[in-house]
Amino acid sequence: MSVERNLPVTAADGARLLLDHYSPVPGDPRVERVVVWIRTPYGRKGIASIASRFAKAGAHVVVEAVRGTDGSGGTFDGVTFAPQDGVDIAAWLRAQPWFGGTIVTWGLSALGYACWALAGLDLPEWRLAILQDAQSELRDAVIYPGGAFAGKVMLGYVHDVAWQARHPGASLPRTMLASVRGARRVKKVLAELPLGTADQRLVGHRVDYFQEWLAREQDEEYWKRLDLRRNVAGMPSLVHLASGWYDVCLSSVLADYRALREAGKQVRLVVGPWYHGRGVMDRAYRAEVDVWLRAAATGTDPDAVPVRVHVGGLDQWRDLPDWPPPGYTAVEWRLQPDGALAERPAPDSPPDRYRYDPVEPTPAVGGAMENFDGGAGTKDNRRLEQRADVLTYTSGPLEQDLEVIGPVSATVVFRSTLPHTDLLARVCDVHPDGRSVNLCDGVRRLRPLDPPASQDGSRTVVIDLIGIAHCFHAGHRLRLQISSGAHPRLVRNTGTGAPLATATELRPAAQEIFHDPQHPSVLTLPCAPTATLRLGSTG
Repeated sequence: MSVERNLPVTAADGARLLLDHYSPVPGDPRVERVVVWIRTPYGRKGIASIASRFAKAGAHVVVEAVRGTDGSGGTFDGVTFAPQDGVDIAAWLRAQPWFGGTIVTWGLSALGYACWALAGLDLPEWRLAILQDAQSELRDAVIYPGGAFAGKVMLGYVHDVAWQARHPGASLPRTMLASVRGARRVKKVLAELPLGTADQRLVGHRVDYFQEWLAREQDEEYWKRLDLRRNVAGMPSLVHLASGWYDVCLSSVLADYRALREAGKQVRLVVGPWYHGRGVMDRAYRAEVDVWLRAAATGTDPDAVPVRVHVGGLDQWRDLPDWPPPGYTAVEWRLQPDGALAERPAPDSPPDRYRYDPVEPTPAVGGAMENFDGGAGTKDNRRLEQRADVLTYTSGPLEQDLEVIGPVSATVVFRSTLPHTDLLARVCDVHPDGRSVNLCDGVRRLRPLDPPASQDGSRTVVIDLIGIAHCFHAGHRLRLQISSGAHPRLVRNTGTGAPLATATELRPAAQEIFHDPQHPSVLTLPCAPTATLRLGSTG
């Protein structure tokens, strides 16, 4: 294929934006009418393999270096991706002799957010958006999940953007190696305080958008402006969404699916057994994307059910009519004394206690984060669960297989000696050999009056564990894990309430988890209709 590099487009403010154009390999003449548009802050060469794949499928491909990156003029602010630049590039596309009148966008992670930025524009040629692990909303889904700052992921982003700025045109293998090294440095940087100097310690200079994230933690208007889901009506008629059960963007992707469906778009949602970015390597997923590309080229609608999820425990894919799927019942599994978990009401019992010390914060083990250091996804949690600052509540061995598919939540009655603290809940599958494998989790950062305390000082904390598709086999046990941190994936709570950027004092907290009839704590799972009362003895 031929590639024209460094094609200039002059933006409305005079900034000179650079594009690469990949001409298609001769093939399906219908697909040659399509332009796949990719907007990236990570350097155009690093996305060459994706661009080449679409060109080999027969499409024209345009890779845009967003302003302030990889030779494009202007300033990169880390979050907005200059939607107005999309107007100017779309006008440039329409003027090209090879433009066939159909635009398809592709985006992974930040590149997908750059696609969402186009939804506020008038792009009648936009037929399909292909979004992999891509969020439309930043604060609640990615930067501050549950109110806790996602330090490892966000500082990893800061590192990668800064590295690309110093190494324009770097190859993908070199870029990936730099990200691996950067992930190791991020962990070391997050071991020190204050957080407000982490950018300088990591990349050697102040990063304005990182500083703004910290300063705007409670600024509702700021985050509302960055919530691009409000422009859902401007998305194309076809949208292909994909994510993973261990992806940092999963909660946004699930919410985006619902918003797109309600806006009348034809949406396909695929959720695999993947961490962030892993799905693009799945052969079946790539083949499905090609089917949707051809549908966009021909003006037809893909023949596909709305949702396809991977069911853990069975290693099977399941087609569903919607998300959440109909037919699954929300079943409450109640925390019990002596670390038990059962469907029956708990008896009178004193609360369980643990001490959280941010000097030695509860570590992150697996779960939703980038995998440059091998830490994402499913892990054996036994060593973590041996810590004194982690509580577990475990069912008896299941008498039959238990299938759960849908949203998950935990409602925990909690009391702390500090008004500022965190509460994290995690669901695990305990195998007969004792392995405790994490499936989903969620966090809630507590502040004074959020949530409010009752007369006895306890607070009812609702934690969103996002979603699950898993089969617990007979003989396995169901476990809920409770703690107050997952550092450095989620930056530790200092316990002081001091501003995130400047806090250096660390206060320990004495925590209590209630489970008596007046203070029921429950895990709510979406179970198959015949899934109730399947437990043997508890313990």
